[in-house]
Amino acid sequence: MEQQPPDAPLSISEAADELNRSERQVRRYLEAGKLKGSRSTGRWTLTALDVWRFKGIESEMLDNWRTYCIQIEARRENPQGQEKIANSEY
Repeated sequence: MEQQPPDAPLSISEAADELNRSERQVRRYLEAGKLKGSRSTGRWTLTALDVWRFKGIESEMLDNWRTYCIQIEARRENPQGQEKIANSEY
């Protein structure tokens, strides 16, 4: 899965691709409560975080997401890519 926010919505098809399972199997997981999701208006919705939890990679992916956000914020604060030199003494 490419870098996605934890709350990025996924379709059944996208979740099936990520889990390397059929859409039918993903629906079974959802109906059995093995894979968390919500059902509104008759359709299942789930998030990247739901899939990460199911795969057992939630902690690692959240750490990756935090690092990614920090890097993006640093680029916004320093758009020219100039390094800040901390405690430089010459």
